[in-house]
Amino acid sequence: MRAFLVLLHRYIGLATALFLLMAGLTGSILAFNHELDEWLNPEFYSASADGQRLPPGTLVDKLQAEHPRLQVWYMEYPSEPGHTALLAAVPRNDPATGKPFAEPNQVFYLDPVNGEQKGQRFWGECCFQRENFIPFTLEFHYNLVLPNNWGLLLMGLVAIAWVVDCFIALWLTLPRGKPFWKKWSTAWKIKGGHAYRLNFDLHRAGGLWLWLLLLPIAVSSVAMNLPSQVFKPAVSLFSPIEPSVYEARGRMPAGELGVTRLSYQQAYERALQEGQRLGLTAAIGELYYSFEYNFYGAGFGQHDTEAHGKSWLFFHGTDGRLLGQEIAGQGTLGERFYRLQLPIHGGRIIGLTGQVMIAVLGILIAVLSGTGIYIWWRKLLARRSSKARKSEMCPIPD
Repeated sequence: MRAFLVLLHRYIGLATALFLLMAGLTGSILAFNHELDEWLNPEFYSASADGQRLPPGTLVDKLQAEHPRLQVWYMEYPSEPGHTALLAAVPRNDPATGKPFAEPNQVFYLDPVNGEQKGQRFWGECCFQRENFIPFTLEFHYNLVLPNNWGLLLMGLVAIAWVVDCFIALWLTLPRGKPFWKKWSTAWKIKGGHAYRLNFDLHRAGGLWLWLLLLPIAVSSVAMNLPSQVFKPAVSLFSPIEPSVYEARGRMPAGELGVTRLSYQQAYERALQEGQRLGLTAAIGELYYSFEYNFYGAGFGQHDTEAHGKSWLFFHGTDGRLLGQEIAGQGTLGERFYRLQLPIHGGRIIGLTGQVMIAVLGILIAVLSGTGIYIWWRKLLARRSSKARKSEMCPIPD
């Protein structure tokens, strides 16, 4: 059994090492993604005009009038003074062809008081210019910038393998024979010495000391990449999770989804009204529209800073009726557990301390991946050397 688990750990580790190394390094950066992006591109985020903010619908209409080939699908509406509003837009369909105009996905930053454009960029464009660095890193971390959903699927499979390997790795550190605790205590120590011994100790002891941090990050990776395919069905075995509005409307025939009649401003006002009725005190920080499934989503809070996840309300794009709600701290245990996965993954569940921990943990994940590759490589050389010596000692007769 142990020999089989060693092989399984070896090959799962090799299959996922490069992905985890890249995910660890990019995740370390993204622990402070908003703060870093604001530092790199202060002109995008600073609004100088004084006065009352324009309604979000007015900002959307202004932008779409200036860029008739684009349509806004998402916006961040600031509650604090001096910050810009973010509007993300995708190409409209050309009436002549029925296909999208040849326009890239773009993000605009507008002064919420006078609507003046403070910045613009193409989302996810490569690579290391200051305006592209954080968006590209974010896309690369989640989906390797692969088309369609291939990147999400691939990273989701890597996350599943990582969860499994967490338990295999823990099992392999357990000693054979007694006294159990005395023998196991050596697995927690870094004794050092020559390069192989040092890397082996770092890999084993590092994995043990970090295990209770690594497993939640691995689980949350599954939740974000394969929510409806894997995470929710698995959690529902213990506590039910209702399908999201996105999932529920995705199962409906296209003819039953309705047509767009509700404007952004009407959706915003409906969200204000419904949020007040439900006792939501945070300001509406996000608003988006699903063109595919004809519904609006309104998020209460700013920049993913809510420790226990944001509260969301969803409205029909035709008549504005409430389709669903995801209120932080409410719902079944399974639903609350699912909503915690994003704050856990980014460390924001415990504020600044959690962000620092995630930034450091990302580097350590890369180190564990690198030491694992080094251990495999040294063992491979040793096996080849052993085979070569045996061949010399036992030459094949003519």
